[in-house]
Amino acid sequence: MNQLRQLGISKYLLKNWRRISFVSLKKLQNKVKSGHPSNLVALKGTTVNVDPTASIEVGTGKVVINDSWCKENPFSTLFSMGAHARLIVRGGFSIYSNADVSINENAVLEIGSGFVNCGARIHCFKNIRIGNHVFIGEDVLIRDSDGHEIVGSERPIAMPIVVGDHVWIGANVTLLKGVSIGEGAVVAAGAVVTRDVPAHALVAGVPAKVVKERISWR
Repeated sequence: MNQLRQLGISKYLLKNWRRISFVSLKKLQNKVKSGHPSNLVALKGTTVNVDPTASIEVGTGKVVINDSWCKENPFSTLFSMGAHARLIVRGGFSIYSNADVSINENAVLEIGSGFVNCGARIHCFKNIRIGNHVFIGEDVLIRDSDGHEIVGSERPIAMPIVVGDHVWIGANVTLLKGVSIGEGAVVAAGAVVTRDVPAHALVAGVPAKVVKERISWR
């Protein structure tokens, strides 16, 4: 099995080979600079556009792109990395189907463990950090850049986003540039987060505000 791992083949790939997008998988595994390429999986429907200078680091957990809750997945996922972009995944993480994940030029996307559900839009222009045991709902947008400059504004176009450990982000949430989500926090469905969320707080609304403190979830 160690010889197979050196070739980028794991027990998961052997068991699920009918579901694998081998062309996309090869493009991604070729960019793994640290960790075992066999921990990285691209399922059918994954479209990959990766610059030659981009790099990927994977930890001990399995990383699955275009995962699904059923074997017959009708949706696709776009995964792109610009020049000198970096993806760092330290634990096991799944990006479910119908996602659009882009790591732009010189940007860094760092992920601990957990999953992001169907329909995610993760657009990283500077730095997005997602902690361990983070569960992210359907149709969530995480974007660390405005994309355009407001004339006269003193704030930079792009600012890092940090999501702490053991965070639950509900469906249809938007996380905007420069926000930090504290450990153990919950972001209610449909919220638009424009400012920091305290640890162990429940926030809701547009813009999101604290509605309950000292919460816990499981």
